[in-house]
Amino acid sequence: MSFQLTGRGPEIYETVMVPLWFGRWAEALLDLVAPAPGERILDLACGTGITTRSLRDRVGPTGRVTGLDINAGMLAQARTLAPGSDIDWLESDVAEISLADASFDAVISQHGLHYFPEPAAALGEIRRLLVPGGRTAHSIWVGHSPYTEALCRALEPHLSPETVAKQRSQRETPAPDVLSALLDAAGFREIAVHRQELEIDVPEPAEFVPLHIASMPIAGAVAALPYAARAAIADEVTSRLADRIRNGRLRYPDAVNVVTGRR
Repeated sequence: MSFQLTGRGPEIYETVMVPLWFGRWAEALLDLVAPAPGERILDLACGTGITTRSLRDRVGPTGRVTGLDINAGMLAQARTLAPGSDIDWLESDVAEISLADASFDAVISQHGLHYFPEPAAALGEIRRLLVPGGRTAHSIWVGHSPYTEALCRALEPHLSPETVAKQRSQRETPAPDVLSALLDAAGFREIAVHRQELEIDVPEPAEFVPLHIASMPIAGAVAALPYAARAAIADEVTSRLADRIRNGRLRYPDAVNVVTGRR
């Protein structure tokens, strides 16, 4: 499973997905991690850098923050959003990171761990990079939300089963006991899984659906469909969620698990 964007994808992702989801989840994650002034923190799978920028604000001028992602386009967008900052941006595979041992007080990821092709190797690298007693935290979706389930259902008549399956896989994530076992096998201690919940508020859902699709890896496949099919997808999503739409706004619950541990 992967989440790769090209072209204008990273820009649209920052405009659409960050304000609605990832900005809010970043703050929830960091409230749990509690970065302190002066700390050195690595943000894995940083995307366009919303969590990285929030980290920079929290560790202050005496701290150091590094954002890492394998997607060059996402990193390019991240750099444009933090001009002149002292954030370090690194394009790298998480399973082999060219940074020194014991160089971070914390290593985190927001919705990254379940995309890593080799999570055991990635967690081994994370442990290597942490100082003794250093902490790690990774937020991961708790299955499908009402909105993402409606979207997948709406896509089914129009896209190949393989494409829909890839879209579904974005939310098909490890259970808490599996997450704990992964960290335990990598040698972490004080492992815990924390559930976090938010109410998502989507203005103008009929207009939002095509924008959201344009910010995801399925964008190209949907763009290749006839206009009528693209319109039908948006109509089907809003129809399935009609009981959650009031005064032109869609509201629904969403949740993540955050697995934490110490070296």
